[in-house]
Amino acid sequence: MAEFAAKGYDGARVDSIAHRCRLSKNLLYHYFKSKEGLFIAVLETAYETFRSRQSDFAIRHSNPIDAMRQLIAYTFDALLENQDFIALLNTANLHKGRHLRRSPIIRSLYDPLVDTVREILRRGAAVGVFRPNIDPVNLYLSLSSLSYNYISNQYTLKVAFGIDLMAKKRRAIWLAHVTDLILTYCSVKARRR
Repeated sequence: MAEFAAKGYDGARVDSIAHRCRLSKNLLYHYFKSKEGLFIAVLETAYETFRSRQSDFAIRHSNPIDAMRQLIAYTFDALLENQDFIALLNTANLHKGRHLRRSPIIRSLYDPLVDTVREILRRGAAVGVFRPNIDPVNLYLSLSSLSYNYISNQYTLKVAFGIDLMAKKRRAIWLAHVTDLILTYCSVKARRR
């Protein structure tokens, strides 16, 4: 994972990975068949780890507003704590998702997450705090994009604005901002177009 995260798919070398893992290159090829097979396995592991960090163990039983706050915080913290995952996603996107399409499990990792978001929104609408008919996929794309962009672009944004986005106070301000944006959008008071 470290090799692919640091050097991308094109720059990573199976020789280096084998050396780091103290394995023979032939053994890696025996199990993963190719560099692409190894990269797909790395992506699957990274996604599984990320999704487990966003588990809904308490979210589904919290009140809807608290549940949404928790989901936003979990997403931001999971990306913050696993910036290699961001590097892997950047590489996967650079290759237009071709490696992800070859994975039999990536898509299924999103189903429980979308179900959780849908359930939070349903319960929120049922108790009158969220407006009905919010698309759970669009909502998740919004909240994850706001977290992802902040972390993935931290270096260029630091140069552009002269602000250390990774300072604890600055991260807390951003998380509060994202939370307010998402909760305001979900609110029954939100203006519909």
